[in-house]
Order: sequence, then C-alpha cells, then structure tokens
Amino acid sequence: MKKITLLCVGAFIGCAAVSMPAMADHDDHRDYYYGGHHGGKYKQEYWDGNCKVERKWKRNGDYKEERKCKAPRPVVYPAYPQPVYPQPGVVIQGTAVIR
Repeated sequence: MKKITLLCVGAFIGCAAVSMPAMADHDDHRDYYYGGHHGGKYKQEYWDGNCKVERKWKRNGDYKEERKCKAPRPVVYPAYPQPVYPQPGVVIQGTAVIR
C-alpha cells in the first residue's frame, strides 16, 4: 500500500513539473483585438516589389495606405560567347588500308 501511495505521489509531482511551463504562458488574447496597434496611432512601411507601401492607422479608426512605385530596373542579360570547337588532332576516315 505504501508503494502505491509513493507511486501516485511521484506521478502527481512529475505531471505538475511537466505542466508548469504551460501554466506560465500568458494567454490574454485581448491584446490582439485591435490588430496589433492597440487602438493608438500606428505606422507600417514595407516594400512590395518596386512599390513602397505606407500604412497608417489613427486612434479614431481611420486607415490610410499609400503606394509609391518606382519604374522597374532594366535587366541586362550579357551575350555569352559561342563555343568554338577546335579541329581534332586525329582524323579517322572511313577507309581502312591494310598493307
């Protein structure tokens, strides 16, 4: 009986120790309600191809997005040199000469 009690207590302590990191996680999802800017002013800038995108949010919920696009850069592909095949050192012709 004493062994079973010790086994149960040990299993309980082991489960509690394993689950401690999961209990320490902050699961307050109210932070994500306002889309990452928490109801205040927020500005985001990033590049989308050749365009620079600026997004702005205001406290009253106004949203503004500006795109400033540049002309695409020309792509230059160099002309690769054509292969030059030298004449072979040994020429084998289709005739066989037996002497």
